[in-house]
Amino acid sequence: MIIYLYGPDWYRRTAKFKELFSQYREKHPAMDVISVDLEDNPDDWKTARDFLNQPSMFVDAKIALVREGTAVDVKEWIAILKSHLETRKTFILISDSKKKPVKAFSSFLAKPAISQEFPVLEGKMREAFFHKEAKIRGLSFTPDSWRFFTGFSSEGESVGTGMAELEKLALAGLSQPISLRDVQSVIKWFSRDEVFYITRQLAGLPAQAGHEDWRRKIGVLERAFLQREAGAHVFNSLAYQVRGSDAVRLADYDVSVKSGGLEYEEALLGFVLNASISRYLT
Repeated sequence: MIIYLYGPDWYRRTAKFKELFSQYREKHPAMDVISVDLEDNPDDWKTARDFLNQPSMFVDAKIALVREGTAVDVKEWIAILKSHLETRKTFILISDSKKKPVKAFSSFLAKPAISQEFPVLEGKMREAFFHKEAKIRGLSFTPDSWRFFTGFSSEGESVGTGMAELEKLALAGLSQPISLRDVQSVIKWFSRDEVFYITRQLAGLPAQAGHEDWRRKIGVLERAFLQREAGAHVFNSLAYQVRGSDAVRLADYDVSVKSGGLEYEEALLGFVLNASISRYLT
């Protein structure tokens, strides 16, 4: 089965990607998993090919998490994907930033494939999205604070910036409805760049292998905590930047946090150490 998610709104698309992966993993806890990003590493289509062609002997299902799956237009890769359109125990979950797939992949928009588009939300649709997400988090705003928040969140193709600030407001424990002064005290116009910088360093490839990598990243984490950046905000921002095996690894920490086993700060520390050690060993 192929599930094809596409469109420029990376936040909503990635959230759906994670949601579907969690659902399949819950249904098939022993399933085999592979994660590749064909934009960053185009040759990894061969790794995905080998994974998909290999028989599953000790598990009842397998899933391939493929970011930018249509970035490679090799005929063999296209043929492999199409051969799994109707497989029942092999799932291929593709997340693409394209507004529409090229002709070679257009079959993913029709049955038996499952597809969902994530276009840019604008105007009333964008405001309605934030209103729904605020309600889920138990947040209410005064009219002037809501105008300020929606104005701040109106730019860009993705709703990710606004969602990051909404999460910070939810964690701040403010009295309801949230006043304009409180919104302005939590939302810092430079904060999106700061957290983005922090998480890019945590998600990036190491400059050097081994201890130099984890020492550098521990320093980045320490900086985030000293600045009192909310652990949940940093963790969720990181989740939209990690790729490959790091994405699977962070998903495991996400489960631990939501089950009450770890705090966000502990999960971030564990992820940095685990990822750095894994890279050193490989």
